[in-house]
Amino acid sequence: MLLKLMTSNVWADVFGNPVHPRDKLLCELVRDEKPDVLFLQEMHPNWHKSDFKPCLSALGYTESIPDLHGNDLNYTPVFYRKDRFLEIENEFVLYGGPNDYSSKSVSFSLLKDKASETVFGVSSTHLYFSQDEKGDSARISNTLELSALFAKYRNAKAIFCGGDFNCDVHSEPFRILNSSGIRCCSLENCDKKHFIRTHHENPVYDSQSYTYVPADPSIEGNDFSIDHIVFKGNAKILSYDVICNEKACMISDHCPVVVTAEIY
Repeated sequence: MLLKLMTSNVWADVFGNPVHPRDKLLCELVRDEKPDVLFLQEMHPNWHKSDFKPCLSALGYTESIPDLHGNDLNYTPVFYRKDRFLEIENEFVLYGGPNDYSSKSVSFSLLKDKASETVFGVSSTHLYFSQDEKGDSARISNTLELSALFAKYRNAKAIFCGGDFNCDVHSEPFRILNSSGIRCCSLENCDKKHFIRTHHENPVYDSQSYTYVPADPSIEGNDFSIDHIVFKGNAKILSYDVICNEKACMISDHCPVVVTAEIY
C-alpha cells in the first residue's frame, strides 16, 4: 500500500504574523502536494478559526478529533483523506514537563485503508523548543512518551509520526527513538529532493499590502533539520522532499516535509 505524508509547522500567529493570507497559501500547498495524511504543528486558535479547515474539508480531508482530556485546543492535529481511510481509534497525549501554551503534544490516529484493509498509525507531534538544559531534558522526556505511544499499537502494520522535534537526527532524543526501533525517513535510502535544512528565517509581513515577503530557504544541509517524519514497522520509504518553493516560504519559518512510503 502506497502512502504520501506531509508535515508542516504552520507558525503560530503570536509574533505579529497574522494567519491570513497564510491559511489560503497552505491550503493551496496541500492541494498541490495531495498528501494522504497531513500532520500540523502550532495550530493556535486563529488557525482553527481561519478558512483553512473548511478549505481542507472541501479538498476531501477530515480531522481526527481525539479526546483532549480537558485541554482547550489541539495544536498538533492530524488530517486524512476521508475517501480513502476509516479511522478506527485515536488518542491525544499532552506531554508532561514544561509546555508553552499546552501546545507540546502528540495526536495519534489508527487508520484502515478501505481498499486493502491495511491498518496503520499516524501521529503529529511537537517537542519542547528551548535549546538549553531545560529543553534538552524536556525533549528526552517527550521522546520517551512518544515511544511508549508507538509501543501500544502493535496491531498496526506501520506507524508514522510527523512533526517539529526541535532537535536533529544526531541528538539524544533520536538515539532514544532508534533504540525503540523508530527510524527517521531522512536517513533512509530513497529518492531525496531539495535535501536542505527545513527551518529558516521568518517570512516578513507587509501590513500595508496584507501580504508576506517569502523567506529564503536554508542553504544548510538536511542534517541540521528539526522537522522530521519518523516511522516504525513494515514500511519502505520511497521518497523524501523538503518543500521550499516561494509559497512554502511565505507560510512559515519551517518548510514542509513530504514523504512517500510503501507499507507491506
